[in-house]
Amino acid sequence: MPLLRCLSWIAFLLSATAAAAEDAVVRGLDYIPLAVKDLEQAQADFEALGFVLKPGRPHANGLRNTHAKFPDGTEIELITALSASDALSSDYIEWLQRGDGPAFLGFFASNPKALKERLALQNLSLERVFFSRRQHSPTDRPEHFAHPNTAFALSGVWLAGAEAERRLLPLLGANPVEAPVCSPFGADAAAYSLPEARVVFLPAKVQLVPGRSIVGVTLTVRDLQAARHVLETGRVAIARPPGCEGRSLWVGPNAAHGLWLEFHQPTPP
Repeated sequence: MPLLRCLSWIAFLLSATAAAAEDAVVRGLDYIPLAVKDLEQAQADFEALGFVLKPGRPHANGLRNTHAKFPDGTEIELITALSASDALSSDYIEWLQRGDGPAFLGFFASNPKALKERLALQNLSLERVFFSRRQHSPTDRPEHFAHPNTAFALSGVWLAGAEAERRLLPLLGANPVEAPVCSPFGADAAAYSLPEARVVFLPAKVQLVPGRSIVGVTLTVRDLQAARHVLETGRVAIARPPGCEGRSLWVGPNAAHGLWLEFHQPTPP
């Protein structure tokens, strides 16, 4: 009987996890626009980090961009504004007055109707968060995903002082999980899991710039040693916080234009 009860409990947990995944209106991350003053310098720096960058397209409002894209549709967008010609470009110009850094956070929501219905029940102010369906461009080519650092997905984000997002995510299907111990931010953290990403919440005191909540992102890599080799070849400083035990490498905001980058290789099942 004890074994039977144990198996029944495992079956219950598996079914509950599957149900939670099905209930998740937000599935993971979409993309993060990283605002930079000098796009050419940022491109060179991200190439030194081991990314292949896909050139962006001309924008009527003077925005210029380039993309570090991944096969699942996630990406980091490097973006700059030449002039304040409309509301969006004006926002970027103002944002960059306080330095480079991630300007918005995009979540992946494959069902806009369900998302709209769920959001209508809430009364939360999300100023720099958007929801999208991931863009798979017909101009994407396999070489755009062949990053020397072996990254293949934007799989996590680290938020400091983001109380509205912390209240909202569980309502959109995120589940609380054990907080990661491998980070440069200290032990005071809470984590939530989405079907395709993890979101870690930190106290506001670890914000790199006051008022900016996005302090780091996690990139899943196939080969952490290959990522290490690329970083060392590019003479990029690698941070080694306690608790990582060979699972992750961290690159600081000076090298990554205003945010921490975690290169993480999952433990094989």
